[in-house]
Amino acid sequence: MSGLCIGLVLLIGFGYANAYKIPTPTVELLENGFSVSIPDEEGVRVVAFNVNRNRNFTSFITEGQYNVRLTKAENGKWTNNFTSVPLRAQDVLYLWTTVQHQKAVYQDLAQPLTVCNLGGNYRPRGCSPNDEDIADNNQLNIEGGNTESSDPSVCVPSESQVSPQIVAPLCKGQLIFDENFDQLNDSLWIHEVRLPLDSKDAEFVLYDGNAKAQEGNLEIEPILWSSYRPDLSISNSRLDLSERCTGTHNRHKECVLHSTGSGPSGIMPPIVAPRVSTKETFAFQYGRIEIRAKLPKGDWIVPLLLLEPLTEWYGQSGYESGQLRVALARGNSVLRMPRGKLVDGRSLYGGPVLSTDAHQREDLWLSKRKISHFGDDFHTYSLDWSSNRLQFSVDGQVYGELLNGFTELDENPRWKQGGLMAPFDRMFYISLGLSVGGFGDFVDNLRTASYEKPWRNYHPQAKLQFHQAQEQWLPTWKQPSLKIDYIRVFAN
Repeated sequence: MSGLCIGLVLLIGFGYANAYKIPTPTVELLENGFSVSIPDEEGVRVVAFNVNRNRNFTSFITEGQYNVRLTKAENGKWTNNFTSVPLRAQDVLYLWTTVQHQKAVYQDLAQPLTVCNLGGNYRPRGCSPNDEDIADNNQLNIEGGNTESSDPSVCVPSESQVSPQIVAPLCKGQLIFDENFDQLNDSLWIHEVRLPLDSKDAEFVLYDGNAKAQEGNLEIEPILWSSYRPDLSISNSRLDLSERCTGTHNRHKECVLHSTGSGPSGIMPPIVAPRVSTKETFAFQYGRIEIRAKLPKGDWIVPLLLLEPLTEWYGQSGYESGQLRVALARGNSVLRMPRGKLVDGRSLYGGPVLSTDAHQREDLWLSKRKISHFGDDFHTYSLDWSSNRLQFSVDGQVYGELLNGFTELDENPRWKQGGLMAPFDRMFYISLGLSVGGFGDFVDNLRTASYEKPWRNYHPQAKLQFHQAQEQWLPTWKQPSLKIDYIRVFAN
């Protein structure tokens, strides 16, 4: 994971009253290298420099040959000395700078810098008319040898849009969101506190608790109700989350929990897990999202790597406005359908969610099967989302795409009022978490290596059935956490 990337959304020209502007960097020659600096200003928190020698940058995605990420200014400047870089008279430096100012991140590409025109007390031989011509076969002819575009202003317009809106036009390939989880930025990621509302799809989870940034990864770990609130019985108690609750659809149902054991309210959610999102800070329409993650392992756990609708334009229930699963693999090490098909953690899925029904949902998903569990290692899961297709890949290998719209499914007549990809023609935000059990991701009559799925979908006591089988599923939770290394979104 690059140490240069700043874990915040790119906010160039978002209309702040006093928008920050990156100063022109000062580049000076050293005895065996060069220094780069910009003056410190109030509100600047992180600065990164990326420098190439004799090679232009085509976008902000590419790291420089020489790069650094600074978290502290010294003597009124953000500066770094790049040493052991023997510059020559014919060399040209290309530089781009990233600055986190307050809660926004800015990026700027400097004009090409000819080495002989730089300041400092050390200049390579050949810069002075009195120097001997030291050209040799190892030096690059800038005018004739550089095959890449030398015009940093070239921009191929993108169809992507972001929210909050960017004044400057987006270019294809432009990095528009970058999070590396060196720390958890609470101003970007909002923790959800709520009970899942949709009773036809409700997983057996209460969303609460804090995700953690540890060793450069975001870690989302599920815990048992008994660890969450040992003072409250799972079968006969009441919990009011109203002061902290983030539910917006039906706050009474999302924020106030009742349990009556075998009564109509059933038991409390057996599992509690953190869930975070960018709902209030960042959303986009069309683009390529990459998530490098290590998926959880354990029976009935499902990772949630989602894009969810910012505004429920096409409806508020039953996924009428859609949801996109960037990737999922069930945590079970062995899981068979009634007719023997394997649907465990060795099967990767990606695709749209347009229904609460598990059978209908999986019919639309694309999948890839391998011999080992996807939770054994980190993998990079990608979704390329455009105005005419959804393309899914893992570790750079495409495993499926959907090229047509969804109006022909007749799930929602309002989709016909939208674009070709409706309901996926609107702004979506990033949502991360864990699901356990529920009705949407597990059909009935599934079987693990040693026991059958312990609950019946839509049964009023489904949560209790799952909870009572704890001795079967809990021992399999050897690696129940979802770990995310980074998330990047590029314009397309």
